[in-house]
Amino acid sequence: MENARKAVNIQIGRRLREARMNLGYKQADFAVALQLTEEHYRKLELGATGISADKFLILYQKYGIDSTYLIAGEKDQEFDVDNYVANCSKEQRDRFLERVGAYIVRLAKMQ
Repeated sequence: MENARKAVNIQIGRRLREARMNLGYKQADFAVALQLTEEHYRKLELGATGISADKFLILYQKYGIDSTYLIAGEKDQEFDVDNYVANCSKEQRDRFLERVGAYIVRLAKMQ
């Protein structure tokens, strides 16, 4: 049972790291958001420790990271940009483009 729990924690940690990096954040950023030390957060990504339900909620509310993806590796659905842009309001489109632009800037700073 302990080995299975450790394997699950490792998988969650890998997916958490991937999501964080995809969003262009550093470990320190997520540690602050989750109210953890950087060392504790690093252990989450390594799978050395498990993540609590309240932390899953923070990740979802602050970063939009789906806990189902973190736990099971399953994504809700694929995102079709063309379909979204064609079927949203001007305000939704503008907000989407602002977020994409901010994401690109964060990624450029990391490199």
